Amino acid sequence: MTVESASSLADELAAVWSQHDLDALTSDAAQYLSAGTATDWGISYRMQSATPLISLGSGIPDPDTLPRRELLEAMQRALDVPDDGPLRYGGGVGFDPLRDELARRYTRDRGVPVTAEHFTLTNGSAGAIDLACAAFLSPGDVVISEAPTFSGSLRTFRGHQAEVHSVGMDHEGMFTDELEALMQRLVAQGKRVKFIYTISNFHNPMGAAMSLRRRQHLLRIAARHGALILDDDAYGEIYFGEVAPTALSALSGGMGVITAGTFSKMIATGLRVGWVHAHPDIIERCTRMRFEMGNSPLLHRMLFEYMKDGELDRHTERMRALYEQKLDVLTSALHEHCEPYLTFKKPAGGFFLWCALRDGLTADALQAAGLDEGVSFPVGHAFFPSREDPSGHHIRLAFSWASIDDLREGARRLGRACEAAAQQLEAAS
Repeated sequence: MTVESASSLADELAAVWSQHDLDALTSDAAQYLSAGTATDWGISYRMQSATPLISLGSGIPDPDTLPRRELLEAMQRALDVPDDGPLRYGGGVGFDPLRDELARRYTRDRGVPVTAEHFTLTNGSAGAIDLACAAFLSPGDVVISEAPTFSGSLRTFRGHQAEVHSVGMDHEGMFTDELEALMQRLVAQGKRVKFIYTISNFHNPMGAAMSLRRRQHLLRIAARHGALILDDDAYGEIYFGEVAPTALSALSGGMGVITAGTFSKMIATGLRVGWVHAHPDIIERCTRMRFEMGNSPLLHRMLFEYMKDGELDRHTERMRALYEQKLDVLTSALHEHCEPYLTFKKPAGGFFLWCALRDGLTADALQAAGLDEGVSFPVGHAFFPSREDPSGHHIRLAFSWASIDDLREGARRLGRACEAAAQQLEAAS
């Protein structure tokens, strides 16, 4: 075919396709979801500032401490094998030695013996949540989440055409009494609740760790109604005390709980390796819904080489100390520069600080003033399924990615933004 005839065919096809309606081919789920990012997490699209921006919105690991050399050495060991195993398809559940290593860590840290059969490896925790949805959600099923919660997961649930309901929470986690009442109403309406979605450890955005009493109550409610708990545990290993909170999967003995885990927050988000942890019967149903030939065997082998001699444990201990220091720096600076305008409860782990605004300040106005001062952060109402913050106005500050100097300066800029927003409010009243 000549270039001219190919061009003529392309013109012909363009004319024909212009008469077709792409929405007629688009899935119901894709038509239901709005365009946007995978998270839609409340950062303004207006990102220009006279001063270079300090971001207090990035909930990702500290860039200066990424274990580049150790990962490179682990990659070399992963490739230094006589066969082509690292460079061929890996299968639906992932590299068995890495699953064994995860099982060893969970058994050690959570006190409940598990095996590789309790894990399947995924494309980060987002992939774990998506896979669980594919295995258990049908259009019209109900997912109950906390409010606020991680907006990316809400998009996943809606992408699977689930009906999302929510219950409130405080710094002890989900209001389980409210959950019980909601589930009873939904059952009375003939609805089927499939998932109760929680971020039980160091919540995004609130930073809260669910209390033991509420964990126990949640497990009993879910079991009574036959609903699975989907625990998004991206931050569970980033605790600042002596021990981590007792995991929902450990309290349940592995029954009725699906845990989504990831290396993204412990090591680096670019790895895109996570896992589903659950009873083997649940894992088997998840693997039925794998159609992509599995994740990267090369990355799985690299991570196994990195973990097997304790390097991940050493790295995680260093990161806990660093993130606790960063939190101390940020909260001290906020007390100094912002205390008349906002209040917060210091979390015991994770990446996030949830701040309540005082004296009539609104999150949108403060975000705009912050951009003028050169500091960015997400507004709190972006984390609510309804996009409304019923308990007032909040902002979420992330302390993991910014440097210690930037945390101090960011708090100072935020203080100036609070003053500017307060002056605008006074002038308008």
